[in-house]
Amino acid sequence: WMWPCNNEGEDARLYEAVQAVSEFAIDLGINVPTGKDSLSMKQKYPDGDVLAPGTVIISAAGSCNDIDRVIEPVLHADAGAIYYLNLSKDTFKLGGSSFAQVQNKIGAQAPSIKDNVAFAKAFDVVQYLIKNDMIVAGHDVASGGLITTLLELCFAENKLGAAYDFSAFGEKDIIKILFAENAGIVIQAAKDRDIEKVLNEYNIEFFKIGTANTSEELTIKKDLVEIGLNIPSLRRKWFKTSYLLDQKQTANNLAEARFENFDKQDLEYVFPKGFTGLRPGSHLEGTRPKAAILREKGSNSEREMANAMYLAGFDVKDVHMTDLISGRETLEDIQFIGAVGGFSNSDVLGSAKGWAGAFLYNEKANTALKNFFARPDTLSVGICNGCQLFIELDLINPEHDQKPRMLHNDSHKHESGFTSVTIAENDSVMLSTLSGATLGVWISHGEGKFDLPLDEENYKIVGKYGYDAYPANPNGSSYNTAMMTDKTGRHLVTMPHIERSIFSWNWANYPKDRNDEVTPWVEAFINAREWIEKQ
Repeated sequence: WMWPCNNEGEDARLYEAVQAVSEFAIDLGINVPTGKDSLSMKQKYPDGDVLAPGTVIISAAGSCNDIDRVIEPVLHADAGAIYYLNLSKDTFKLGGSSFAQVQNKIGAQAPSIKDNVAFAKAFDVVQYLIKNDMIVAGHDVASGGLITTLLELCFAENKLGAAYDFSAFGEKDIIKILFAENAGIVIQAAKDRDIEKVLNEYNIEFFKIGTANTSEELTIKKDLVEIGLNIPSLRRKWFKTSYLLDQKQTANNLAEARFENFDKQDLEYVFPKGFTGLRPGSHLEGTRPKAAILREKGSNSEREMANAMYLAGFDVKDVHMTDLISGRETLEDIQFIGAVGGFSNSDVLGSAKGWAGAFLYNEKANTALKNFFARPDTLSVGICNGCQLFIELDLINPEHDQKPRMLHNDSHKHESGFTSVTIAENDSVMLSTLSGATLGVWISHGEGKFDLPLDEENYKIVGKYGYDAYPANPNGSSYNTAMMTDKTGRHLVTMPHIERSIFSWNWANYPKDRNDEVTPWVEAFINAREWIEKQ
């Protein structure tokens, strides 16, 4: 709560607001642990006082019992009809809306929720539709009103549009329909699924408002009014605010590059032939080869890496640098190590330099790692911070006089996003079966730029970003490098986080026509196990 209390009328307004939230929460059957931010939101000036508007911020948390059943705010051109549910049961009002504010007004009437019990029932019915695979897309109506919702439902895909008709609405004013911020949702039915029968059965008011298509146009009809909107141009207007902020944060004119490319770098995948998408299982009986997670202060992703190894059939051990420095762990019985991502020692000294120093200046740790890499029956993967570590320790191209380096991203800032990587024809132990594939993957790094001083043929570059240009290539690496191996193909370094991309629900975008239990990245870890078992 933030409120200018102890001023005329404000305490009464605060009481009414608290009472309204309390009654709403009780009717919904939820509890609200409350706290105040400030109840003295008044600033005094010589020529008068300024009272901040009374404000309540409510953060909601709920359980998710099936992470695969996520309804995204993206229409499907080949799915069913689109429906609007006015959860407020109020008339369309513009008070307090973004539309009113851009008119330099506030308004006198704001929409409320007229029937709390009906609101809760509508929510439960929508959950029923989700659980029974009856809807494929959905979006709340919030800031900007219904028009913003309808546009945003088309923004995340190219070649997507929709046609709407609001003739069934009792409200005659198209401006109120499009810009009022009444609590509501827009949902799209799955193909050949009758959601109207369910909504009618539970007496949920709904309006069938349109259908999706591939036109890249949004058309709106209301009585004699017809509106046509170009989605690509409005998507650019929508993104421009982010671009203007990006300009102040990003070096080397890369904010302009992102703005130019954000809608041109489609996520297009090529899955390996023969990939079934089934969770590995046949190896889970019998002896598992031993793998180890290497981590340091500030590392993360060790659980994701350990889980990927375990899924592939490894017995996974957690090894902290203190184990190696003290001699408690020697890696003598380990055949596969994974150096994990994160920010070891907060990257104060630069990309994994502090972590590398822990090896270089501690004899037992240094000996354990050198002996591991000297054995012919071992494999390793360094991901993100682990990639920086292995490059810094010169474990990938020790035969070169001119050493590769990991440098700051060209943007001079941390990059976190979902991109794609194309796997080259290769003899990497982990990635050979993925040759020719293009797969989605997460990146998250500040110093991910491979600076490779020699010509490309001197390196075993096994993975490149799906596009050369920023932001698909998030760091400006030499030769668009995302992944490389040593000359034996046994030791892999990768800036993209393949261990965070093992399940379909990990991906920000996964093919709609697949129902996989795991993604092709799991093959990298299975290949490692199978290679070790043959030694």
